[in-house]
Amino acid sequence: MTADRLGLPVAVVFSVLALVLVLSLGGRTLRPRADFAFCNQNEISSLDPAIATGVPESRILTALFEGLVRPDPRTGEPLPGMAESWERSADGLTWQFTIREGSTWTNGEPVTAHDFEFSMRRFLHPKTAGGYADMLWCVEGAQALTSSGDLEHDLWDPTVGIEALGPRVLELRLSRPTAHLLRILGLFCLLPVNRTCVERWENDWIKPDHIVTNGPFRLVDRRIRDHIRMARWDGYWGVDEVALSTIDAYAADGTTTQLNMYLTGQVDWMVKPPTSLYASILPREDSMVGPQAGMTFFRFNLTRPPFDDVRVREALSLALDREGLARDVMRGGELAARSFVPAGIPGYDTAALPPSDPARARALLAEAGYPDGKGFPAFELLFPHNEVTRDFCEAVAAQWRRELGLHPRLVNQAWKVFLDSTKQLAYDVSWGAWTADYLDPTTFLDIFRAESGNNRTGWKDAEYDELLLEAGQQTEPAARIALLREAEQRLLDDYAIALVYQRINLNLVAPGVSGFHDNVLDVHPLRDISVDRQRVGDRAAKRARP
Repeated sequence: MTADRLGLPVAVVFSVLALVLVLSLGGRTLRPRADFAFCNQNEISSLDPAIATGVPESRILTALFEGLVRPDPRTGEPLPGMAESWERSADGLTWQFTIREGSTWTNGEPVTAHDFEFSMRRFLHPKTAGGYADMLWCVEGAQALTSSGDLEHDLWDPTVGIEALGPRVLELRLSRPTAHLLRILGLFCLLPVNRTCVERWENDWIKPDHIVTNGPFRLVDRRIRDHIRMARWDGYWGVDEVALSTIDAYAADGTTTQLNMYLTGQVDWMVKPPTSLYASILPREDSMVGPQAGMTFFRFNLTRPPFDDVRVREALSLALDREGLARDVMRGGELAARSFVPAGIPGYDTAALPPSDPARARALLAEAGYPDGKGFPAFELLFPHNEVTRDFCEAVAAQWRRELGLHPRLVNQAWKVFLDSTKQLAYDVSWGAWTADYLDPTTFLDIFRAESGNNRTGWKDAEYDELLLEAGQQTEPAARIALLREAEQRLLDDYAIALVYQRINLNLVAPGVSGFHDNVLDVHPLRDISVDRQRVGDRAAKRARP
């Protein structure tokens, strides 16, 4: 194996060889390889769709479970899933979904409309505390149920507009027209769960020996901080469309390790290799690059001084050279942020973020009582463990030191711990990112509602919430967009977050893999992936050559 053949620096090749030895000694290579294997970036936080919140979780959950709709592998747009068809009333307030026949749970029970009624009500119930619960507040009575805080609230409250009208028909009654309802129903948080399993095992229902699923794959094995093995489920309605027999998802620690696993053929897909290697990675034929409907930013904890002062938040935001950070640190074609809703959302004209202005930032900080950073309290900059994120946060910290005289201390945490810390507001400033769940401005704006479980800043603005509510009641598209843009401008003007750049997709996908398509949602359903074993064999043979 030579550096020339890989097109990468010699040091990386040596680290590849070292990793192969480590993995062999660790016993990983002794287990039969799955048809398709990939690096899932982080150890997932949960296998419960109702409480999971991250992209790594979504990749696994959408393989194990299937909702009313499923994503198109080319565009991410909703296709019929467990619902074979649907109808809506003329006023857009009543939807009926017909559940297809021919799918069973892995415990042998048929998948029915009652499963979706139970799952959606459970998702909204205060006892579940799902971070995405507000996504379904367009349903009658849903917000009142979630916001009640009553852990003993009747799960079957008749005022909530979710009802199974028999085993095959699910009815949703909305409080307001919701044009993007199908896109919402495609979110992984609204995947169904098996009532028998959940009620029998309670919090332990997600353990490998208990879990019951209904998707194209079933869970075979899970080893924490190592891998998840999945196998094709023969009771899935579309089993004839599923090419892969087995899948391994690895929770590998660090992008360099993940790249090594990809280059040695242990995995067929990895996401975003180290930015320091982009010059070698981007020209490769197996590199798939494209724009993403996603933003990277920093959250401020408004419940802690001095970040409760808008002048401080604005100063830290304006001090950042967004263009330089995107160009020189990220290096993959990321674009400096000019709004929170990324460019490219159909039919939406974004609000405007002021350009970087270090001089204005210093003046604001002095006005807040911290001239040249003097007297500014020590604070932590929290980020999830990842080399790319670490390098980015180090560059941001350096800019705050240079421009404002501040001295943030970088703190990294494992993904699940990081999510818990931000949810509990146990941080000062934290790295943040958001990728669109569907192509509509609300997929971004809704997360900063006062009661959103994904807000995680302590920022509350009644007028912002009212604008979003009013926008949701509009039937005229232009009026709706105007209200959403006004809400976005309020968020930008109050600097609850410091925006930095619009994200890209960068996937390394092995030759021989089909059904993997770049799209702005960066959604790649495992259901639709197949592998040409001949080309995989050719790749393995090339790796074995001296």
